[in-house]
Amino acid sequence: MKWKPDWSDIAENLLIGLMAVAAAAIFIVFCVCTWEEVTTARTIIMRDGNQSYACTVSDISLAPHDCNPIEDAK
Repeated sequence: MKWKPDWSDIAENLLIGLMAVAAAAIFIVFCVCTWEEVTTARTIIMRDGNQSYACTVSDISLAPHDCNPIEDAK
């Protein structure tokens, strides 16, 4: 008696494996992008008239973001 493969089970197992690999790849890309943003972030001071702002820039996004006004110490 010759063994016949069950193609629906094989296809289901391959699909589950591909979904697991895709989920792991997405997770790794997210972690690397988050790590890259954290490790390359720098704080710069921007001035607008008499007010100064501390802003964050990184190698990924050179546009200033997360700007907060700097209070004068008395």
